[in-house]
Amino acid sequence: MERGYRIRSKPLYDPLIWKEHATDHVVIAHAEGGVGVLKLFQMMTPKQPIKVLFADDARAQRSYRDIISKLVDEGLQILDDKEGVLSAVSATLDDCVMGTQFYIAGNEDFIWAASQILKSAGVDDKNVMKEQCGSLARPVYCVHCKTIDPEVHHNVYTCPGCGRHLFVRDHFSRRLGAYMGLMVDAEEPGNIPEVEEMYP
Repeated sequence: MERGYRIRSKPLYDPLIWKEHATDHVVIAHAEGGVGVLKLFQMMTPKQPIKVLFADDARAQRSYRDIISKLVDEGLQILDDKEGVLSAVSATLDDCVMGTQFYIAGNEDFIWAASQILKSAGVDDKNVMKEQCGSLARPVYCVHCKTIDPEVHHNVYTCPGCGRHLFVRDHFSRRLGAYMGLMVDAEEPGNIPEVEEMYP
């Protein structure tokens, strides 16, 4: 394999930074995405209006709610959960103007769920910054039964929809917001490779 080779479809993420020439700023974050929000607000904040939509993950041991509440003076909405944040994104789009910059922070499943809402509303991807925070778990789409599992940690796992053993590929579909999962023992039933945690 050549040095520097990468799967072209695999998304790349960068730390969030303010876009100076935006007309408005909307920060969308969930769970460990709170880290991205904290880093963003350590920078000099822009003069334009800022809106922050955030929810902790009830399953997580660490909460960012209180510190974000102290850091963000106005324009903050603390939601109950991931679904609440995504609903708030849809509602917020009605008030957005041309030139609004969006910032998304969280795990890959959350990033692409929020991105798809923005895309369906006509937001250009160049106006959306994405930072992956916390777990590296992958959302995986079973090509056999079309089930999407939002948090897969291993190279091979059992599809919750059809029970097949799937190999998690690096190929990523932006339309589905997921990596492709293919039956690993299609040619040799029962021949399952060693299962490893690849995405902690």
